[in-house]
Amino acid sequence: MRRESDGAEQMALVKKFESDFGVISVLRSSHDGGMAYYQNGCFHSQSTRQGISVCAYVHALHEMIRQARARRVLIIGCGGGTLATMLRRLNCRVTVVDINPVSFIVARAYFRLPDDVRCICRDGIAYLRTTCKKYDAVVIDVFGSHNNVPPMFTTEAFFRAVARVLSPSGLMAMNVITANDRDKRAAIIAQRAEAAGMGIALFDWPGQKDRNSLITGNAPRRLRLPSGREPAWMREDMRGLTRLGLRKRLP
Repeated sequence: MRRESDGAEQMALVKKFESDFGVISVLRSSHDGGMAYYQNGCFHSQSTRQGISVCAYVHALHEMIRQARARRVLIIGCGGGTLATMLRRLNCRVTVVDINPVSFIVARAYFRLPDDVRCICRDGIAYLRTTCKKYDAVVIDVFGSHNNVPPMFTTEAFFRAVARVLSPSGLMAMNVITANDRDKRAAIIAQRAEAAGMGIALFDWPGQKDRNSLITGNAPRRLRLPSGREPAWMREDMRGLTRLGLRKRLP
């Protein structure tokens, strides 16, 4: 589910950027001219030439936000900025917070991140604790080493900070990499979000290895995923996405 280029697709290095948080590499696909974003050798994002993500989980997040009718959206973690780009085309007012300013440069130059997406270079937790703004949706898509969510983004206190900036019944969604069906990390993190007062559901692709699992708070009950609005080439990857109750995923 963490879409990386398949064996038939050749990726050529376009440019490398040195940053305080490691090396960001931008690659171009020989197949369709789309771009891929790697940081310290780890895959983070891939899009078409039009800036549309080729990752199924991004399309799932996009549809959750659209169906929740969220207008003001906060995204913590930039990467290639593909979700922000797609949401801006829905006329959402999007703010992206990332501690690495180079991510914003890369997203605008190579991934079509619009100029009117507000980009804030700051630690995401510090922003949550100090902002006076309210958002209809907050997305957390941050990773440290080994594709793990940094521990400070998985505590009950963190999710209380998220809840503080959400409008009533606002949507929270967090992306977590799950190794296999025995991996309980998403359910354990979700339990902490539930303790912070959110109605939690997990959206997952059971049976897939190294997949994106989505922890959601206050997600609309009648979500339709896939919705039929995704690009036709994305629908096969969207199939199998299942809404799970938290208790079914805990030991």
